[in-house]
Amino acid sequence: MSRPRPRDGRVDAAAESEHPNPNAARVTAIRSDPDHPGILMLEIDGIIAGTLPRSEIDSDEIVEGLPVDDPRVASAIRSIGVRSARAVALDLLAARAHASEELVRKLRKRDVTSEIIDIVIEELVADGWIDDAAFAATRILEWRTAGRSDAECRRRLEAAGLVDSMIQAGFERAVQAATPHSTRDGADDGPEEATAPELEAAITAFHRLERSGPIDDPASTRRAAARLARRGFDADTIRSALRACGIDDEPLDDDWTPDDVE
Repeated sequence: MSRPRPRDGRVDAAAESEHPNPNAARVTAIRSDPDHPGILMLEIDGIIAGTLPRSEIDSDEIVEGLPVDDPRVASAIRSIGVRSARAVALDLLAARAHASEELVRKLRKRDVTSEIIDIVIEELVADGWIDDAAFAATRILEWRTAGRSDAECRRRLEAAGLVDSMIQAGFERAVQAATPHSTRDGADDGPEEATAPELEAAITAFHRLERSGPIDDPASTRRAAARLARRGFDADTIRSALRACGIDDEPLDDDWTPDDVE
């Protein structure tokens, strides 16, 4: 005898599947969280699979006995996974800014599925929690201040998983952030031109090298230039940095290049 159809017109959940999988995990309970009445707990085979707000789960549709491969149960389980993964991602973002690929890698290590990771990343980007271009710009400004070349900044951003378009956008934002508003508006603050960020970084790196000992003869000058080259600065920037620091760049031959590392 067939099962009666519910009065409200919905198909009886237990009757929907003509050939249920007898070995499939099943819903064993769905009930209110005693501490949070607006939250429902979904129990699968006697184990709490997770919780969802009442607005995201229909306790009239998901009933005891439904298998986990039922579309309604699968959707609820996916929503639980998204909420859980989002909470992890937000905790990571609260500790420090992350590039989207960094979060993807960390969520994968926690065995979060690719489907859920994609949903979470898309949501966080839409909500403004993730901005790869802003992340890149912030890191570029920090690293330049520490004396790192643009080439090294790019390598580090690539290692963090940023694509070239986001890296380039980061460099553009970094330039805007480092440019005084008066200069952006076309006003001239005086006769001195601002030092290029790459040159400023090279000068900073050179001063750090000076902490290890004086750079006051041809041999030490060439060694310092070689170390700057290894950090990604090009020959012209290195020469300009030496002159800006009061060091004669004559020990560097006219045909000297960063490849001439000692």
